[in-house]
Amino acid sequence: MSDNPYKWIQRASSAGIINGSLKAYSKAFYRLLYARGLKTETEIEAFLDPSLDKLHDPFLMPGTRAAVDRIKQALAKNEKILVFGDYDADGIISAVLMYNFLGKIAGHPEIYIPDRINEGYDLSLEFLKSVSGKNDLVVCVDCGTNNKMSQEYVLNNSSSPDVIACDHHNPTLDKYNSDNKYIVVNPKLPGTEYPFRELSGAGVTFKFLIAVLRSLDEGQKKIFCRDYLNSLLDLVAISTLADLMPLKGENRILTSKGLKRIQKTSNQGLQTLIDISLPDVEKIGEYDIAFVLAPRLNAAGRVKDAMDSFRLLSDSDVDDHKIAKELDACNIDRQGQQKDTFEEIITRNDPASRIPGEKIFIEYSDRWNEGILGIVASDMVKEFNVPVILFRERDGMLKGSGRSIQEFSLHDNLRKIKELFTRFGGHDLACGITMESARFDEFKEKMLSMADRVLTDEDLVKKFKYDIELDLDEISNGFIREMEMLRPFGRGNPSPSFLTRDCIIREVKRLKDGEHLKFFLDKGGKVREGIFFNVDECKRDMIFSGNTVDILYDLGINFWMGKQTIQLIIRDLFQKK
Repeated sequence: MSDNPYKWIQRASSAGIINGSLKAYSKAFYRLLYARGLKTETEIEAFLDPSLDKLHDPFLMPGTRAAVDRIKQALAKNEKILVFGDYDADGIISAVLMYNFLGKIAGHPEIYIPDRINEGYDLSLEFLKSVSGKNDLVVCVDCGTNNKMSQEYVLNNSSSPDVIACDHHNPTLDKYNSDNKYIVVNPKLPGTEYPFRELSGAGVTFKFLIAVLRSLDEGQKKIFCRDYLNSLLDLVAISTLADLMPLKGENRILTSKGLKRIQKTSNQGLQTLIDISLPDVEKIGEYDIAFVLAPRLNAAGRVKDAMDSFRLLSDSDVDDHKIAKELDACNIDRQGQQKDTFEEIITRNDPASRIPGEKIFIEYSDRWNEGILGIVASDMVKEFNVPVILFRERDGMLKGSGRSIQEFSLHDNLRKIKELFTRFGGHDLACGITMESARFDEFKEKMLSMADRVLTDEDLVKKFKYDIELDLDEISNGFIREMEMLRPFGRGNPSPSFLTRDCIIREVKRLKDGEHLKFFLDKGGKVREGIFFNVDECKRDMIFSGNTVDILYDLGINFWMGKQTIQLIIRDLFQKK
């Protein structure tokens, strides 16, 4: 709006009419639904009641039919199968799903998850050579789409095992073969007819297992309990939230059902991890997965050995309690390294002075742990709102991770200079890169140039997005209960935020030495409690009794002394001139 800061942006217009007969929802909730793109009664019902029967046919996914036939061939001939995973939570869970499934039919296959530091991401040529003549089939998960040399080796060497790659990463190769020796199952492949392309790696693996199970003979199907596929949904939900996949379409269905499943999980290792890391949580939600469980599963691959997380979640015979405690310790170690590296970068490089002159921040060091560079880059994006790429240098090579803002696709821009890399892959908002150290200056120069062309100074300003404008008298316990129907929240389906204009501040209270402020907001005689955390000096000067402000906020319930109070959690406020 013209009378608000340009950094306040409405996600989409809410000025519309829902098509269909209205049910017993509030007018404010209908405006919120419309702003979320839900404009018909059919769309609303489908969104508010995500159902497994709305999942797409897995055989629509490229490569699925051929891969199912190859799995059936391997089972019929009792071939030696190896499952190859990745070291992050999504890759670990993908490997667990595949390993446990195959183990029920033909005895557990071999498992291999590469070391993040010494081997790096993806099914490498060196690994394939090491298993040639030993294994008949490698099933790699959460990787395998873009390893050109590995694919050429499989196609051209009779001693190589065949490969099935269940993956979700953006394709970067100019051409994908149709040879059944190397089969890529990926909803993003060129020419795909699959309706939803944003599944996690474990989401793709799960859909592939549905296809395999449907294709087994009746005797093999009887090995699995009727509820088997449903029992995997808790892990699929964790992978989806951990990998920051958009919570729309199939992801919304899988995550919604998975969150219900996790409350009574049948996975013993997962339950042990929950007992240790979330001992007092009655109902596990998106936050608990994204910020408590997933970081612990990730921590092993960042600072130790990802196989620990795999063993915890798989059907392996291990001491679950011991491993869960070790993952907890790994996470504490990771947090310390993350904090120290972030502070070192800030101290040595002073990013604030380089931005916006440099619209992307790129640095390297031989001291950093490459296992944490992705999350440190993410911290820097949150702090400075620019794309960030960080590298660890070792033995003349740079291995790094990048994170970005919505306005700058790392994947699309890196593809333009892919000749500089030994290896790269990822998504719009995240990437992994390996290249020779000698290429760094050229790489940085080209990325700075691209960022300068693509991004404006305004793009680098932190944005506060809201859904709809509300009056204070539209806020009620009933409206908050309606909002809960939109869960699970996350990327692609954020927790709703709101704008209210012309509120008069009353009764300001300072909490924690003034770091947080609590006050009442009055508009037309309707009063609501507000709280503003970590208030900066500029905003603090605007918050005094009697002042009139516009507010941008989330809604919550404050529980105190047995009472529940609606609370406006202020994200930003604006004093009109």
